[in-house]
Amino acid sequence: MTAPHVLIPVKALRLAKTRLARIYTPSERADLALAMFEDTLAAALHLEDVTVTVVTGDPDVARAARARGAAVLADPPPSAVTTGTEPLNAALSCAAVRVRASTPDATLVALQADLPAVRSAELAQALAEARRVGRAVVVDHTGSGTSALVHSFPDRPFEPRFGADSAARHIAAGALALEGDWPGLRLDVDTGDDLAGAVSLGVGPATAAALGRIGFPLGSLRSPVPATMNP
Repeated sequence: MTAPHVLIPVKALRLAKTRLARIYTPSERADLALAMFEDTLAAALHLEDVTVTVVTGDPDVARAARARGAAVLADPPPSAVTTGTEPLNAALSCAAVRVRASTPDATLVALQADLPAVRSAELAQALAEARRVGRAVVVDHTGSGTSALVHSFPDRPFEPRFGADSAARHIAAGALALEGDWPGLRLDVDTGDDLAGAVSLGVGPATAAALGRIGFPLGSLRSPVPATMNP
């Protein structure tokens, strides 16, 4: 079984979580986005025999990634992105080419960066199921987005299709939608309701600390579970 190589794309923190603008200031949103990324990264790093590469142009994200042992690739320059291509997909495609150049048979996993309630066990179970079919997606809690895309075919292009209705587009391109009960993995946070849902599941320690700093009602938080002990 080929080793997983997780790719986590992270946009500039100053542009993060604009749908929370009515609730939090730009600096609070940036703090929260970085914290959610840190908890997502922690869960990914505890997969067995994993390599994690963070794709970002944000220096704060890059520093946090390297401090935790992840590799970092810069976003491709605008001149390298084909007109009409979603920047996220361009960044993931470039990263996939780099990974395959050094590890041709790696299982590629594109993982959203805003999964503060994800458990390592959820990731491991989804990865195991995806490897049985070769290419699969974890559809997010809205039913239209993609939390994770797994691609195990070394002789086929990665072809991420993130963006509006990404789940349907990934499935139309041949990915199987996985059916596992993984609420933390499916809950990417974009809205206040999403954040409340993540809190009800139990967020990681970085997100819990950020929520404390921005005045989220901490009494509703479950005790954060260290990534090494996540169920």
